[in-house]
Amino acid sequence: MIGRTAVIADLHLGLENVIGMDVRVQIDDVLERIEMLSDHVDRIVIAGDLKHEFGRNLPYEWEDVKRLLRFLLREGLDVVIVRGNHDNFLGAIVSKFGLEIFDQYKIEGWTIVHGHKNCECNKRIVMGHEHPSIKVRIDGIYSFHCFLRVKGEIFVLPAFSPLVSGSDVTSCRFISPILSNVSCDEVEVYAVDDEVMYLGTLKDLRDVISIWR
Repeated sequence: MIGRTAVIADLHLGLENVIGMDVRVQIDDVLERIEMLSDHVDRIVIAGDLKHEFGRNLPYEWEDVKRLLRFLLREGLDVVIVRGNHDNFLGAIVSKFGLEIFDQYKIEGWTIVHGHKNCECNKRIVMGHEHPSIKVRIDGIYSFHCFLRVKGEIFVLPAFSPLVSGSDVTSCRFISPILSNVSCDEVEVYAVDDEVMYLGTLKDLRDVISIWR
């Protein structure tokens, strides 16, 4: 959170339509978690990939995005939407609520972007796009969504979607151009389970995991 503003990213609403699920599970989970935040914030910024399908607006996307926006506005929250690489055609939905889509949003000295494009600023950035997670293999595979703190001044958010398992960051390879020159010892990892747990730097984790293997 930045003051009274919550920032979330990568909801990928409508994903069920794409992967052939007959039952929608994301929207209820998303609304439940946002409701837990709503008493503590005045504004919510969605940092990209509110919807999932690239090429068109699918039925679940229309319905779930509208349901989310109705809920947020009914709660009296200011809603800011930042464009992600999956958000083609999203404008057709959000315009019905009088909302626009921004390429970036600045608040209290921070710049919020999705992360699929470079940013003219190189510090005090909040972004998504990476879907960061940690996958540990010890008698099975354990996966944890995580936040990343890069060089102390770039924060990478986990996917808010309950269906997006995440990309294992222990490889220290990133898809965002913003993180193209980052080294493992510059990335701190905070795993999200029932609470947020500091796990050290990516270099620390890679060293530990190599011993387990």
